[in-house]
Amino acid sequence: MVHDMIELEKVGRPAVALVSGRFEEDAVASSRAFGMPDLQWVIVPRIYRNLEPELCISQTEDAIDDLVGSLTSSISERNSGIDTVNTRVYEGEDRHDAILKMNEDFMLEDLGDGLLLHPPTREAVDQMLSGTCLPADHVVCDMPPGFGLATVEKIAINAVMAGAKPEHLPVVIAAVKGMSKLHKDGGKSLLMSTSPEAPLLVVNGPIGEKIGLNPKSALGPGRDNQVNTIVGRAFALCFRNIGYWYPGLMDMDTIGTTRKFIQCVSENEKMSPWDPLHVDQGFDADESTVTIFVTNGELDLQDQGNHTAEGLLRTLAYGCVFGTRSLQGGKVGIRGGAERLIFMPPDVAQPVGNQGFSKQAAKEFIHENAVGSFGHMIEYMPFEQDGGVRESRVSDEWRWLEQLTHQQRQEITMNIMDSAENCHIVVVGADRAKTACFPSSDGPHTEGIDQYLP
Repeated sequence: MVHDMIELEKVGRPAVALVSGRFEEDAVASSRAFGMPDLQWVIVPRIYRNLEPELCISQTEDAIDDLVGSLTSSISERNSGIDTVNTRVYEGEDRHDAILKMNEDFMLEDLGDGLLLHPPTREAVDQMLSGTCLPADHVVCDMPPGFGLATVEKIAINAVMAGAKPEHLPVVIAAVKGMSKLHKDGGKSLLMSTSPEAPLLVVNGPIGEKIGLNPKSALGPGRDNQVNTIVGRAFALCFRNIGYWYPGLMDMDTIGTTRKFIQCVSENEKMSPWDPLHVDQGFDADESTVTIFVTNGELDLQDQGNHTAEGLLRTLAYGCVFGTRSLQGGKVGIRGGAERLIFMPPDVAQPVGNQGFSKQAAKEFIHENAVGSFGHMIEYMPFEQDGGVRESRVSDEWRWLEQLTHQQRQEITMNIMDSAENCHIVVVGADRAKTACFPSSDGPHTEGIDQYLP
């Protein structure tokens, strides 16, 4: 990855990246974002992953002369090509026509999400800024994945374009700040992946009800989810226009996902038998917070008649067993286990809680029963390829698996999660017994909102 090459350069090691053709624009954007616009690379025609070994070798050999040349020649910085204009004026037959022209212009520059944007006029931005105690030029953070400077004014501009109101702004600011604290790199490695990782926001505390967030059927469209949609959209636009999270540039998702139309939900605290999420995260119940999860899919878990806590939880546990475990060092969990975010509706949470299960006990039950074929979980990384384990991709603790047959690996059973702490339960939903399960990244981050209120 380009950011890995830059880290090598920072410690004094000359580095030249091999970049496949369709990733060249991403390499340009990444090198600028990570502070080395003159980083050198050589283009190869094919992506290495899933490429036949003979083609991997041949395209690398063909690039050797260019690699040597890049390491020994002088460096010329690439043209930044960044538009630094501060104010734009759009005219038309009437205001509606001018707004349409603005939207056409913004879409051509990929500054929106494909839907109609509200014009961020000076007056509208100033009104939005009244929703926070922070000055317009206050720097909230460097926003991943491209680490653009997230000032309060920039956040307000994107909130205006999303159709937000001033009372929504503190939630958006807190979400932006929280995202920068997620993982050791602000979620950079997740957000730049070729997989469909996307943030999901969970709001707790008094502010959810105050601004009208829906804690019931919270992920869908429509009137009841207007605020959920707008707050999530404002956060998503900040990602694009401050964090440079543009598809095909720093977001290299293979297929894409509707979850990148980021949603914000409120926990259904009134219908929960347990302490809410933010209390689990160390906040007081009367504080308002937003928690950022990074999810990688969604699955509906049905239950058609269980009424005991054990039966309901066992259904959830079995539904959690999908996806893969990592065999690479430094991945999710010490041993590469998955994480799961569970949106549990009141009709499931209340019987479980009322029958004596604490939230921690429910998480432990799910962890213990979410067991599947280890061979299925690691099928994505065949051991027989190239005559043995790929040393660069498989950590030492898993090398013993190479000695087993394919059938023997299928017969090994293992928990999909390493521990109960890899399971996150949030009570969300209407009065139905359908639970949502999201594969998620290693650990959420919760940020307080009250500090940003006016």
